[in-house]
Amino acid sequence: MDALNNICLWIIIGIVAAAAIHWTAVRYPALGRIFCDWLPPVLKKKHIKAMPDRQGKRTASQAGEQRNGMTSLKGYRLTVLLILYGLIAIRSIGFGSIPGGFNQDGAMGAVDALALATYGTDRFGNWLPAHFQAWGYGQMSVLLSYLTVPFIKLWGLNSVTARLPMLLASIAGAWALYGLVRDIFGRHAGLLTLLCVAIAPWHFMQSRWALDCNMFPHMFILGLFFLNKGLQKSRCLYLSMVFFALCMYAYGVSFYMVPVFLLISCVALLLGRRVSWQQAALAAAVYFGLAWPIYGTMLINFMGWETVTLPFTTMAYFPDSMRSGDIIFFSEQPLTQLLYNARTLWRQVFLQKPDLLWNAIDDFGTLYLCSMPLVLAGAGITVCRAIKGEKGKRISCVLLLIYWGTALLTGLFINYVNINRINIIFYCHIAFAGIAVHAIVKEWKPLAAGLAAVYGLLLVLFLNQYFTSWADQIEKNFFADFIDAVEYAGDLEADYYYITPDSQSDGSWWVSQILTMYAMKMDAEYFQGKTDAFRGAEISYEDRYHFRNASGDLIQDNANIVYVVRADRIEDYAPGRFSRKQFGNYYVVVPWWFAR
Repeated sequence: MDALNNICLWIIIGIVAAAAIHWTAVRYPALGRIFCDWLPPVLKKKHIKAMPDRQGKRTASQAGEQRNGMTSLKGYRLTVLLILYGLIAIRSIGFGSIPGGFNQDGAMGAVDALALATYGTDRFGNWLPAHFQAWGYGQMSVLLSYLTVPFIKLWGLNSVTARLPMLLASIAGAWALYGLVRDIFGRHAGLLTLLCVAIAPWHFMQSRWALDCNMFPHMFILGLFFLNKGLQKSRCLYLSMVFFALCMYAYGVSFYMVPVFLLISCVALLLGRRVSWQQAALAAAVYFGLAWPIYGTMLINFMGWETVTLPFTTMAYFPDSMRSGDIIFFSEQPLTQLLYNARTLWRQVFLQKPDLLWNAIDDFGTLYLCSMPLVLAGAGITVCRAIKGEKGKRISCVLLLIYWGTALLTGLFINYVNINRINIIFYCHIAFAGIAVHAIVKEWKPLAAGLAAVYGLLLVLFLNQYFTSWADQIEKNFFADFIDAVEYAGDLEADYYYITPDSQSDGSWWVSQILTMYAMKMDAEYFQGKTDAFRGAEISYEDRYHFRNASGDLIQDNANIVYVVRADRIEDYAPGRFSRKQFGNYYVVVPWWFAR
């Protein structure tokens, strides 16, 4: 695979170079004829044909080719719909079963969503919280869980309903990116960008599992799309603020990134006289009118004030943390952390080096390992358009570059850079790739065949690995065996449960707890101790569920107890005394008489 990636990289570099040479040859004939001397006869003929005549005008045949190459509006719309259908179709294959199991953070969001759907609280009983308590502190955004509530009310809690908001948000984000590029660079650039989104590994993978922070880039690109639209229609300007405000409930990193982006963009738009002071003030009012509960939560935790509960939200105090550890200013060695972040950002975003298994497949990276020349070429085109492009579109290019700049700054100033934490940058890079592909195809259409061959092959290989070997690998990281074991154990409706705390690592009982709550669809009020009735027993949660490895007198063959144990501890449960059912690396163990 490494050899194939290297070949693809050099092909893409060659295509970008060929398009650049062709552009130079057409616009600067003297230089173009020098380039032609180095080309094979077939390519030399094509370049000479593409050159303007001595008066600097394109030939009539070339102009006719350009007109004939434009698709009809009807055909264009059909193509867009076909690409969008393909995007949805490949993301829907095995949607509820691949990846198998569930990530612990996704399970936590699903459990809180179930509580919200049932009682209007999180699992701890906080009324409509602006930020979740998570592992006992403030490290979980709420937007994904709130969006999951309607699907739970309709179809209950399961892997499909818990993941469906991510899929729908991803589709909306892809459509917004298409619309943004279309409005700035033309409809064909938008179409090719949509195609780039459809095949991008990052976009495909994050759309198929539930993680709160992955909602952030979709809300942001929707905001940027409407912000650009708002330069012509004021109502879209105010609508954009709705999505930028929603970003604040999607990921803690947005606390720092979104205000910086909006401030710089506001200055640029005011200086360019594209919005008035009145419009800017009203837009700011819309943004803060929706985002103030999260700012209130930040202030409460910064000042150490008590939790504030209002009729429509709760701004909670978290004694341990409120995302301050996310940024380098609170690091012990900020400069060292900054240098580390710069290296990590370069490695993981630009070189696409290996990251967490659920974020990317090593052989393909986030946007395919050969794509960075296209991304950089597209960034260069955007810079040129921002400087001397069409007058009405320059400010739009500036907004796109501000987005890129603030995304890079986010990667520099947060701690522990990985694909999840820097996910805001990938829509921007996909846009740049689409812009570059459009420029290449527009400049010299035969190059499109090379691009199609490279990315068609990579897409097939990526999907094959995703649905086979990667799917087998990810099940362990997403606790598939443990969840299956707990679901089976829950159906037994025993009086007491002893569940291993070693689902993730030795002694990580809180992970085992949240996965158990997800697998058993734990009632929030039962978890809080407000009721003792749950799954056929009148026993309190704390008395019934024990997240520890049973030993000694706790292992009883004469009591109504179910044990969920790791395979390396199964020898403690003699086959003659206990019935044992295996689920991969875990066993569900019950007294032999209870099994009957």
